[in-house]
Amino acid sequence: MGGVAGRAALATATPELLERIARLPPLRDEPNVDVAAQERQTGPAIGLRDLIKPFSTSLVVGFVLLCIDAVTGLVAPLLIGRAVDGAILAGKVRALGWVSLALLAVQSASWINSRAMQLQTARTSERMLFALRSRMFGHLQRLSLDYYDRELGGRIMARMTSDIEAFSQLFQQGILTALVSFLTSAGVFFVLLALDFRLSLGVFAVMPVLFGGTALFRRFTRQAYLISRERIARVYASLQEDIAGVRVTQAFARRRASEQHFTELSASYRDARLRSMQLMSFFFPFLQLLSVFTKVIILGIGAVRLANGGALAAGVLIAFLLYLDQLFSPLQQLSQVFDQWVQARVSLGRIRELLAHESSTPEAPDATDPGTIKGEIRFESVRFAYAEGSPEAIRGIDFVVHPGETVGLVGTTGAGKSTFVKLAARFYDPSAGRITVDGIPLTKMAMSPFRQQLGYVPQDPFLFSGTVLSNIRYGRPDSTDLEIERAARAVGAHDFIRSLPQGYLTPIFAGGRSLSAGQRQLLCLARAELVRPVILILDEATANLDLTTEAEVQRAMRRVARGRTTLLIAHRLQTARHADRIVVLEHGAVVENGPHEELVQAGGRYAKLWETFRRAELRETSLRASA
Repeated sequence: MGGVAGRAALATATPELLERIARLPPLRDEPNVDVAAQERQTGPAIGLRDLIKPFSTSLVVGFVLLCIDAVTGLVAPLLIGRAVDGAILAGKVRALGWVSLALLAVQSASWINSRAMQLQTARTSERMLFALRSRMFGHLQRLSLDYYDRELGGRIMARMTSDIEAFSQLFQQGILTALVSFLTSAGVFFVLLALDFRLSLGVFAVMPVLFGGTALFRRFTRQAYLISRERIARVYASLQEDIAGVRVTQAFARRRASEQHFTELSASYRDARLRSMQLMSFFFPFLQLLSVFTKVIILGIGAVRLANGGALAAGVLIAFLLYLDQLFSPLQQLSQVFDQWVQARVSLGRIRELLAHESSTPEAPDATDPGTIKGEIRFESVRFAYAEGSPEAIRGIDFVVHPGETVGLVGTTGAGKSTFVKLAARFYDPSAGRITVDGIPLTKMAMSPFRQQLGYVPQDPFLFSGTVLSNIRYGRPDSTDLEIERAARAVGAHDFIRSLPQGYLTPIFAGGRSLSAGQRQLLCLARAELVRPVILILDEATANLDLTTEAEVQRAMRRVARGRTTLLIAHRLQTARHADRIVVLEHGAVVENGPHEELVQAGGRYAKLWETFRRAELRETSLRASA
């Protein structure tokens, strides 16, 4: 609440409250956060209305139950007031019995309704959270690789964990409490007017102070909660990075430094949370004091009217005081819910920011299903830079890979080999020019049918948690055990799989670290073989292997590539030697292109690379022989 409302809050707040808030210590390293600007940047991807719209029927049912709960809560003080004036003071015992039975019936109905309300609200909130988690995960799956190049994994995890948790607390606890409190307060307000208008004037006198203090509280806490969400994201990012690099941390004896860094980040988050708790510790006693002060005013007015013989029944005064508890208690509960609401609102902004982020490789609305492709890949004046203003990784490449042809890509580090194959798989789109498969531009092709005919084996073999069997089956979930075994035999992985403790059912944990690099690579080759790809991409699949394992994997690669359009990135030239053609890349451009023997005889860049490779091989062979 800003502008006029913010100034009104400052004007109506007590001087003591303003002074104590001003004395709060500043947060350490507090970023200059513009809350309004951040909310504007989140875009129209999702709002609370978008989230609750599919569950409107369930929410209407829940709202009806909430209304019943509020009404039953309002009846009790009226019955107590009636018991005082119409039964106790009048000495009518039978009337008191009937009022007591009515009160018992109302409370019983309230208990039954509360149980139904809790179940309905919990069920609806869990369904909403499930839909939100699924929507976020699906969006993350659709985002292009450039998003993950820029965004820390820990920040993404924070969106899926702490930000979702903020929503969970709001939906499962906060919304129910807030609605009941709001309906109760609104009902009490009108009942007070109906009971006695003159007594209600005493309540109206404190309302400006109440609203002003609430506005001031909201102004300070919104900034504090935005900072705390940013800092917990930093904690998650550091945690993810430190766990991933724990081997390096231990190897370089940096454990204490890593612990110190994490402790500092955690302390920064703690300070942000303590700041918000300090604000809460000011506001709740302020509400309690205001509640007592209002009762004093009402008692004073009532005492004067009773002393002067005014038309005020004792039962009405008692009911009025009971209703004041029902007025301020919900307001205190609303203030507690406000803590959850602010956190959820900040989390919503971050979730909207994620969902508003568009993929840089979107699928065209009129995308073409290519059917069964032949595998011709054509680069037409392709240029590409990973970020605007950064050097181009690919510079004006014109090149054709014919169906069934194996093309080896060689060159020094940074020459553009990996970028070349990433563009061919449409992990990125060219900055200029176009890439076609069978004459269809990749930007106009439906990605799912295309990638189902694509086999990809990365330089660092990645295995999912599960079993050996499930990892090979990953690309074709409907494949049979026999087909999986045939794929493993085709790449020479069957024998080592059979030697594992549980064979194909051997569990895989932590990315398969219990397996050697060569074994992991063979499993990835079997995974690619199983999908029977038309286009096969081998991204430096032998770069991290010893010579013996490299030879084994090379044989497997040749078997998998046979008869398929294959792009092979070769870290060692021996791997590329058997390709149909070899492309030499330098600074993102093709400088040579042809078969191995032809390029060696040409005496160009490839010939120099080959000579350097041969000398290194001879030195390594002589060293092994002398050892």
